[in-house]
Amino acid sequence: MIKQLVRYFDQMAAMIRRIEDKEILHEKDFVSLLSDRNNQIYFDLISLFPKLIRDNRTAGSLMISDIGEDFSSAVSQVLARDDAAMLHLLLYYMDRGIEDCYNQMIGFEDDVEICDALNSNFHDTHIIILKKAKCSWEMRQPGKGLNGFLHNFYYIDQNRLDGMRLKNYILDWRAVMRTEKRSLKIAVSPITRERTVEFSAPYDGINGRTGIAQKMFRVERILGEALITKQVIENIHIAGAQETDILVFPEMLGTKEMLRKVREALESDRETDVPALIVFPSVWEKTENDLANTNKSYIILNGEEVLFEQHKRCDYKYDTAGGPVYEDINRDRDKNNILNIIHVEGLGRICIVICYDYLDEENQERIMKNIRPTLVCTPSFSTGSFHFETLAEAFFKQSCNLVWCNTCSAAHETAKDRNFEIIGVITTLSKQCEPLDPKSFKQIFKGKTKCGRENCKNCIYYAEIPLK
Repeated sequence: MIKQLVRYFDQMAAMIRRIEDKEILHEKDFVSLLSDRNNQIYFDLISLFPKLIRDNRTAGSLMISDIGEDFSSAVSQVLARDDAAMLHLLLYYMDRGIEDCYNQMIGFEDDVEICDALNSNFHDTHIIILKKAKCSWEMRQPGKGLNGFLHNFYYIDQNRLDGMRLKNYILDWRAVMRTEKRSLKIAVSPITRERTVEFSAPYDGINGRTGIAQKMFRVERILGEALITKQVIENIHIAGAQETDILVFPEMLGTKEMLRKVREALESDRETDVPALIVFPSVWEKTENDLANTNKSYIILNGEEVLFEQHKRCDYKYDTAGGPVYEDINRDRDKNNILNIIHVEGLGRICIVICYDYLDEENQERIMKNIRPTLVCTPSFSTGSFHFETLAEAFFKQSCNLVWCNTCSAAHETAKDRNFEIIGVITTLSKQCEPLDPKSFKQIFKGKTKCGRENCKNCIYYAEIPLK
């Protein structure tokens, strides 16, 4: 990105930091400021930024030649005045005035662009500015704070992430929605009811932060790997033939060797359609002395490349008479503390949040409140469905849909068959929902105790979110 734009976003970030540290105006207060055209703040800003704020108080469309040294110096003057109302109003117009210039200067050379932020000073301001990918099912939400005043860009305050780092993947919408479709088609594939995961007995591990012994468990190996691999390949092709856009598999049923074989199979058959985004069965990887065990999902783009690895960030635990036993991952909590965000125009922001990461209240709050995703995919290996089902609509208030995919294989880890009446959920919140029809908001899929299937071959469930 050219230096004038970087500096422009750097100054926006500095203004946001100042407002965050000072005082964010409530919506009512800001609207009064915005609507009072005879306010002295307006006259001061128009004299400083005549091309940004027109006499009729509409935002001008800036060109790259308009944001040179004089413009930057004028912004610095406003920052020096340290007036919260003036900072709010200038930020409002800077957000709107730069969109055309940004769109002209930034184009997709490839299907994917990877960035930390549009501003270069995020290490100093702890503010990450990003282009706001519009979402077709997004509803207006009053009281969104300072982000609610912005229209074309949005920001994330790193101070609220508790050390979590972000990596942004901006996808050309044509790489995901390859045709002018009227809906986003999503599929979940629980794969199997057979026993597939061999867990260890509880053992003494070491808590990575305190250095104190703690009971842990790990995945020892995946059973029936060849059969799972075959089923994954088949289900990808079947879902692709059904014009599926996103396919989500469960947690823990994958291996690196399985990933290699699946990718080889997809590369050797480029003529067959596959879903644009595939959430591969997460891979639980054991390491020497269990010092760096990981559980991570691989995201495959158009059957061709692994877009990123999303690590599970929270440690699942189960209770025993001798105390809790924790999933032995993340001993070095800073190493894999990254959340990957996919930005797609029309779909908004997509995150992969693995199983317990979605249930952990602090982690859930951190992601949902600050990242504000519009679609969360949650691969799971869970002995229960209640919490996922009840939380599925929890973030409708901020226009976020949930895709939860469990596996009936997890039934081997509990005697509670009732917990597998439901094996997956896809919410379908959109502006087309019928208030008196619950099925227009959420599709619930039956598990092994209710589905009536004789076998699990090609077990795939579908749902669609209207876009138009």
